[in-house]
Amino acid sequence: MKKRLIFLLLGVSILLACTMTWLPTPPNIFVVTLEAQTLPITKTVAWDANAPADAVTNYVVRLDAAIVGSPVGTTQLVTFTSLGTHTITVVAQNLWGVSAPATLVVNVIAPTTPANIRLQ
Repeated sequence: MKKRLIFLLLGVSILLACTMTWLPTPPNIFVVTLEAQTLPITKTVAWDANAPADAVTNYVVRLDAAIVGSPVGTTQLVTFTSLGTHTITVVAQNLWGVSAPATLVVNVIAPTTPANIRLQ
């Protein structure tokens, strides 16, 4: 099975900012930073479908090692309930086994401090 890239889609939820950082990490690991105004915050994770020849029956999506879904499609909602670093992994599954994981690291942070506070 081929490894596929995971993208975090910015859906309908409260979000102040999102930056995607391409760090020198091992292949198939990507890092995203979210400034969350409130928690929990729910996002949609999406990835490219495997080739039909891979005969994928479903994908398995994990958030911090806990399975959050086994969709047959290429999206899954994930909910972050705490600030900090979280790991999302997706593997493709078929009758013969599972693929290597594609990994997305999400840093959920509080909004930054306002700058240049003053009286006018």
